[in-house]
Amino acid sequence: MKKIALTAAAVVLAALSFTTLTACSDEPDYGGYMEYIKDDAALGQIVMLGAHDAGTAGQSDISRTQNSDFAAMLEGGVRYFDCRVTEVRGELTFVHGDSDGVFVKSPQMITLDEAVDDINAFVEQNPSEIVILDFQHTWSATEDAVIAALENGLVSRGRVLTKELASDPSAVTLGQMRGWGKNIVIVYRTAEKCAQNDFLYERSSSLQSDYERSVHNVPPTAYETGSQALIDQFDVYLDTRSGSRLFVLQSQITATGWLEEAEALFRGKANGYLRGLLLPENADRLAALNIVMRDFAVDDDIDSDTPASDTMKAILELNYAKGLISEDRAEEFTSAYGIVTEN
Repeated sequence: MKKIALTAAAVVLAALSFTTLTACSDEPDYGGYMEYIKDDAALGQIVMLGAHDAGTAGQSDISRTQNSDFAAMLEGGVRYFDCRVTEVRGELTFVHGDSDGVFVKSPQMITLDEAVDDINAFVEQNPSEIVILDFQHTWSATEDAVIAALENGLVSRGRVLTKELASDPSAVTLGQMRGWGKNIVIVYRTAEKCAQNDFLYERSSSLQSDYERSVHNVPPTAYETGSQALIDQFDVYLDTRSGSRLFVLQSQITATGWLEEAEALFRGKANGYLRGLLLPENADRLAALNIVMRDFAVDDDIDSDTPASDTMKAILELNYAKGLISEDRAEEFTSAYGIVTEN
């Protein structure tokens, strides 16, 4: 089957004309974009937008990496969620952290129950869409409660992929997910809990998410010293994708100041890198790209020259260039999302 590609000129045109294309009040509907993707596209092939430290809206400026709740992120095109959940004053709550500690509760913080409700409502309305929940951090005191909440809130509805159906989520195709009536993949951090629960996929064997990995000779300060320092490492990460696993390109800055300011400066440069993968010399890296994780993934309330929807548009362009759009809906897809193509 012929691969559909964007021309180099189209890459430049898309970058230059995006502001004009989105100046109108009618934004494209990113809530249902996967309905255009072929049945034989594997989850590990599809380019998806990911949210780093999802659910941290309502936290302090130095801890908040998203301003939107799960409903808004899903409608904005986010399909992968980096989840860190612990108990805060009696409720399972999303936090920004990677170790045991005391978290101060604020009324705006998002609970796991709220996220579960948003996810259930979304997949009911958008049966073609896939949601990947990556529980990178949970805390020992609340681990069983988190798993019980997932089982009761999501698994009980029959939409969560299980190991009985597929041992490797990255190799599962959209056609299989659609045929099984499944929309949700849950990746979890500990092997013991995954062995005990058929709906949990062990993180280390199911997902590659490199971050300052010395094995790749990535400088430890790459995420802190500026946007270009981090972008310079993206080739390293994509070139070292290995095994049959989902792949997350960690493209968020660990800022020493306000995270919103860091993302505001970074967004346009990072999207420029993504569009550079459309060039013929980057074909192997485009093939390796899967999940693009970002801070403030759908938030336009940060002071940036690049709107949040530009990231999603770049991701749609990359899926098109990978040849993952159903041929009988390609014209509809390009028209809906303003994709400039080469026939």
